[in-house]
Amino acid sequence: MTVALKPITAENWQECISLTVKEEQTDFVPSNLYSIAEAQFYPQAAPLVIYSEQDQMVGFVMYGVDEESGKWKIFRLMIDQAHQGKGYGRAAMEWVIKRLSAQPDCDEILIAYQIDNVTARQLYKRLGFIEETVSDSKVTACLDLDKG
Repeated sequence: MTVALKPITAENWQECISLTVKEEQTDFVPSNLYSIAEAQFYPQAAPLVIYSEQDQMVGFVMYGVDEESGKWKIFRLMIDQAHQGKGYGRAAMEWVIKRLSAQPDCDEILIAYQIDNVTARQLYKRLGFIEETVSDSKVTACLDLDKG
């Protein structure tokens, strides 16, 4: 499975904000409208739309340098409810990991997610992320790129 990740533009942002997760997932990820707005205040953030091989918009991802830690982080990943379970999330994550691993200053990638988000937790574990901190509601995990 291959996906294309493209920038948010004047032509595609409205379609992007119409993408939604399943009702039971709404507590796991902010809306795409919120994420696009948030990205405007963080110049290091890269908000991207995920397209299928058929050039259909299927999701959203945002990554950049975390201000607190100074490390690369994947801030958001969402796949529209109509396209979940088809491999788009994994393909998008693999694309982002490949892109970030090419950065000379990227030795590890952070990601955070809600502890109850079992699907995300399983995906990130399969991709090699190791859980580092677990609070009552949130997990922070790290992918060691082992460049050394």
